[in-house]
Amino acid sequence: MSALTKLLKKIENTEALDRAAAAVSELLPPALRQHPVTDVLRGKPLGHPAHPAVVLLPIGLYLSSALLDVVPGQGGAARGLVGAGLATTPAAVATGLAEWTTLDQRQQRTAVVHLATNLLASTCYLASFVLRGRGRPLSGRLVGFAGASLIGAGGLIGGHLSYAQGAGVHREPV
Repeated sequence: MSALTKLLKKIENTEALDRAAAAVSELLPPALRQHPVTDVLRGKPLGHPAHPAVVLLPIGLYLSSALLDVVPGQGGAARGLVGAGLATTPAAVATGLAEWTTLDQRQQRTAVVHLATNLLASTCYLASFVLRGRGRPLSGRLVGFAGASLIGAGGLIGGHLSYAQGAGVHREPV
């Protein structure tokens, strides 16, 4: 077993994360657990979770901004992509929180780390957007690159949650 796999297994088995997971659960009103809007956010009309597809938009926009950041003269376009990524992030959060209600305890431990990592990434991108807007493009790019690193880590954790832990798998009848 690789060191990375051991780390991901450690996350899902860390009982100390239960308190944070419970706090996230408390944010979600019981009325939303069985609600038509929640069913849509979970992807019931698709027959599979919507979250993995929805996150592609902010991730793609954020990572595209990183590509433009290494091309001279493209700072304005990169900032525009960061702004678009920030605008689409709430949809990714909403679909993820809708999925939360279907997770077991070990999956919630992993999901709380996934959520925290992506929250930090989004905070980096918000700071990057503001810094760029205030005429500090180098600082904005550097904070954006930190956000890209966190997006990668969050995606890795989300992949573990989906593929190794089976979150969202065979949950809804097709």
